[in-house]
Amino acid sequence: MGSGRAPWSWRGRAHPGDFPDGQLWVDLRGHGTGRPLEPDEVLGAFLRDLGAPGGEVPRTRHEREGRYRSLLHGRRVLVVLDNAASEEQVRPLLPGAGAVVVTSRTAPLGLVVHEGAEVLHLDLLDADRGLSLLRDVLGERVDREPAAAEVVARCGGLPLALRIVARLARSRPGSPLTGLAAELRRERDRLTVLEVGGDPRSSVRPVLSWSLDRLPDEAARAFRLVGAHPTGVVDAPALAALCGVEVTRATRLPRDLVGAHLLAEPVPDRFAAHDLLRLYAVELAEADPHAPAARMRLFDHVLHAAERADRLVTPHRYRIPLVGEPGGVEDFADYDSALAWLHGHWRDAVALCALDEPELDVRRRQLAYTMRGCFFLAKQWDGWLSSHLGALAACLRSGDRHAEARIRNDLGRVLLELGRLDAGAEQYETAQRLFEEVGDRHGWSNAVANRAVLLRRSGNLLEALRLNQVALDHYVAAGARRNTGIAWRSRAKVHVEMGDLVEAAADLERAVTVFDELGLHLDLAEAHNSGGVIAARLGDAVRAREEHSAAPAASRACGSRYEEAEALRHSGGLAAARGAIDEAVAHWGAAVSLYRALGSPKADGLAAELRSRGGVSE
Repeated sequence: MGSGRAPWSWRGRAHPGDFPDGQLWVDLRGHGTGRPLEPDEVLGAFLRDLGAPGGEVPRTRHEREGRYRSLLHGRRVLVVLDNAASEEQVRPLLPGAGAVVVTSRTAPLGLVVHEGAEVLHLDLLDADRGLSLLRDVLGERVDREPAAAEVVARCGGLPLALRIVARLARSRPGSPLTGLAAELRRERDRLTVLEVGGDPRSSVRPVLSWSLDRLPDEAARAFRLVGAHPTGVVDAPALAALCGVEVTRATRLPRDLVGAHLLAEPVPDRFAAHDLLRLYAVELAEADPHAPAARMRLFDHVLHAAERADRLVTPHRYRIPLVGEPGGVEDFADYDSALAWLHGHWRDAVALCALDEPELDVRRRQLAYTMRGCFFLAKQWDGWLSSHLGALAACLRSGDRHAEARIRNDLGRVLLELGRLDAGAEQYETAQRLFEEVGDRHGWSNAVANRAVLLRRSGNLLEALRLNQVALDHYVAAGARRNTGIAWRSRAKVHVEMGDLVEAAADLERAVTVFDELGLHLDLAEAHNSGGVIAARLGDAVRAREEHSAAPAASRACGSRYEEAEALRHSGGLAAARGAIDEAVAHWGAAVSLYRALGSPKADGLAAELRSRGGVSE
């Protein structure tokens, strides 16, 4: 990684015991303080080590290379070229025969290709190896103190950092490791804690800087600006936005940084630095006067990409004009690619909405509003709540009452889904008042419709039915087809709660017609599941099975694992009711897996039912 060298061996792995004629070792100073050594200097030193008198060292490199290889001929000597900068520095030092080990932050590809070198990458240490390294210095103390595990974790698997904290802990024999863990827990202070003495080789910051110093200017700038990304996880388009360059030009930058061990690629085409390197990048970005503009470009990129993705994932939704420039954002080829982008970048959106900077306030509320469809589809309540709380703070600071109404309306829904009915009601009522003040009748109707849903869940069915009808009348008059379908479906649910199943079935049929015409698979999946519940209560088991069998196809078409789980849960109940226990167990087992993947609380109750039927719930 960035602080360690990736060793590779030429012509086989070397074992010191296999070389009775000795070892030649040199620090080539490829990374670190001072200039890298020239091959001529190293060859002269090696010749003297091999027994050539000082006066017999040839003057030209060609002659030195020849004498060097002649002296090594027939001798079993291990050559260790440590901390190499480049292939050009290493190639003249290769013996004609024998073994050589080169350590470098980047493998010289020419030697790998032409000389048959074997590359051996050293990864970060895992928790067990980190504890073992700490134990080598501190002994049994590591096993006695639970804080040792946190100390290792805070070092991010970096051997240098672990050695430093081991030295610090050994210098404080009377202090428990909890104190050191607390110091490392503070991200802004962590690199300072890992500064020890005056030797730059024994402190993390200068060692990390050595990899950066050898990079081309454009790649070094890209690494610094990665620190301006709130999650530190980038792809080529995001890096292009940060750097203000075309995507085609930015495509090679993450590869350069991976090659320098400054970034890793945890998933294909997504790049991130390990913990300490990320903190170092953040420090560099905070000192870079270009970082605020880079973050603004990144925000615009994510905002406009999210909008284009949401147009495919949540069509027929009310749209708001966006600020900022698209910055190289391209249209998505289809629904699946749009949904994949949203699933892959929702954490970026949440982190951007949390940036408490006045100049970003308009973008924060627009991005939260845009991501609402993704959050609802994925049932990602935490991301929804966090992004909208940040967006609400931005609205209040800027005094934009219209934007505040939209955010409060969406915030009420996530609070409702989280079971916080009183808090949700407060948001809906405030949103309704604000929509009325700014003269937005459509927004006002949305708030009314949402209040109807909340009232249904709290048991106030008559008032829920009345408010739902108020919203429905507006949607029909305005020609808002999707909202009309949702209102019909909502009214059907109220009628189910009231026991008016025939009326509920009629309302739901109207909703299904709208959703089918508009191609709204998520709404259709939910309607099919509701239709199955109604049919079962009417005693029509065949129709119930048909509805719950239709729901998974619609769910998969839109990527809703939640509605698919709902369909499987209901299908399991129908199977159990007719005595088909094996079929019920199969449906419930699949539903539990989906619920758990979503973090839904429904998983535990259904798992208990599954266990009672002799099924496996894990």
